[in-house]
Amino acid sequence: MAEVLPQRHPRHTGTPLRGAVVVLTGAAGQIGRALVDALETAGSTVVGLDLAAACPEGDRRYVPCDITDERAVRTTVERVVTEHGRIDVLIHCAGLSAIGAFEDHDLDVHRRVMEVTHFGAVSVTLAALPALRAASGRVVVVGSVAGFAPVLGRPPYVAAKHAVTGLFTALRPELEPDGVGVTLVHPTFVRGGMAEASDRAEGRERATTGEEITPADVAEAVVAAVAKGRDHVLVGRTARRAWIVNRLAPTLYERLMKRRLRAGGGDGVTGGITDVVTGDVTGGVTGGDGVTGGDTDGDTRATGGRP
Repeated sequence: MAEVLPQRHPRHTGTPLRGAVVVLTGAAGQIGRALVDALETAGSTVVGLDLAAACPEGDRRYVPCDITDERAVRTTVERVVTEHGRIDVLIHCAGLSAIGAFEDHDLDVHRRVMEVTHFGAVSVTLAALPALRAASGRVVVVGSVAGFAPVLGRPPYVAAKHAVTGLFTALRPELEPDGVGVTLVHPTFVRGGMAEASDRAEGRERATTGEEITPADVAEAVVAAVAKGRDHVLVGRTARRAWIVNRLAPTLYERLMKRRLRAGGGDGVTGGITDVVTGDVTGGVTGGDGVTGGDTDGDTRATGGRP
């Protein structure tokens, strides 16, 4: 592997983005593109990885790379280190969904969603970890409410997001002695949806609940989380309330989630759960808003984790 030039950042002070080299997977998706622009505005050198067909022609910020191809990943990461000298931040934004019931999809679809969403993150992290260690860098996973709570109508996606969330939650204490931070960012439903691994069965629609946020909201939260060294970020009111209720009253969360999603949304989890979150269930248990302990920057900004 090419020589890595160290640029160390104390973990708890966050990672300065001005001058940082940031590798981003899923860069041509709607959240990915918003992140490319936000990171560049913050002063970072962005290397956005995505399939060749998805990369904007002539935009040097995008590099074709199939993250399910281990050899291609290794070669691409080595080239990044050769050209830029280091990797300060690795952001996993690549993912696939699959809308429908469990039996709507065959095993190939379940595997494809897992291959991109979970094993793609594993592959790129393995390749980039020596450079991240040398830089005392940070890994960021753009997760989902589906990564910490059950969400109806997309079981392959829920499985893959739980897998990648569990892995990087476990990696945080493992990598901490090496000076590498891990940030998990869980947005609520994002306007416009995302790429899907297969066609939907007849009559299946993408159900959402609560107010959808924008890709720019997610990008803003990620940039703030990296700069502040956050461990855990919930983006949007629905995400924060789902986190609280699923932890304190998981049976209630499941009942409300099923009712709202099957009804086609409304204000969803933020509807029936609002009274729970603002009432006695969290009173005297969590303090503050139950997630951030009073450290809240608004609905779509980085919250939670350690300062």
